[in-house]
Amino acid sequence: MKLHYTTYGKGEPLVLIHGAFVNSQIWKHQIEPLSNRFRVITIDLRGHGLSDPSPLNEYSVQIFADDIMRLLDDMGIDRCVFGGLSLGAMIVQHIASKVPERVKGLVLVGAPASMRLTALEKTITTIIFPKRLALWLFGQLTTPQFMKLSFFLTWFMRGSKWLGGDETRQVIRDSISIIERSEIKKIYAAVHTFRKQNLSKGVYPVLLLNGQYDSPVLHYHARYIAKGIGERGSFKMIPKAGHACNFDSPIVFNAYVSQWMDEDVGNTVKMEVLPPNKLHRAS
Repeated sequence: MKLHYTTYGKGEPLVLIHGAFVNSQIWKHQIEPLSNRFRVITIDLRGHGLSDPSPLNEYSVQIFADDIMRLLDDMGIDRCVFGGLSLGAMIVQHIASKVPERVKGLVLVGAPASMRLTALEKTITTIIFPKRLALWLFGQLTTPQFMKLSFFLTWFMRGSKWLGGDETRQVIRDSISIIERSEIKKIYAAVHTFRKQNLSKGVYPVLLLNGQYDSPVLHYHARYIAKGIGERGSFKMIPKAGHACNFDSPIVFNAYVSQWMDEDVGNTVKMEVLPPNKLHRAS
């Protein structure tokens, strides 16, 4: 199975993982500005973009995470900063919970903490729209039908601003249009089965970013994650942006990430390399 990736620039590796049904084009406004200072790596998950599909019946966050870590092993990258949007944020949380020693920092964009965090979410995923029903439904749809249904449900449940501006919507449409029909239900299975990850094991800092027009549920999830990791977490709201706030408002998004990479990640790395008797001098 071929996993498509791109790498730009030099410096601290920053690995960016897209959300469900889109691909690495969602990061196009990050590549040039951030690669001037960091080594930016974008990856198309299996079944997305230019990466191959696979014969598996379902995908999971763990399967996607394993693909990414094997690729980084092949590239000789031991530790890095991971950034993830939506499903990508689920995946990088999983990586951080399983191999925290390989994480220098996390950027979580529109991040769910779990698909069953609240009582309402538990009701939806177990009673109203359980996994078996969801996979059956998405297995019946063609890719154009899935696109129409997903855009309608998003508008109905989250409002027209959730998907962002015209350019963002077009990138999402273009990304979905190239997904093979057989992959749709497999990808959704990974989203549906995501559960809370343990982010308390590491010392890495975490930057949580949400668009102003993102779902209030996801705003709650981001604050929940930030509260759980204490001083390591930093939550920022990006004005006038939807779920893909990195695409809707790239100047603000890139500025937040760059500053956080310099200050939070940079200081954490300094603390790790100083001898114990000099740790108090790091700031």
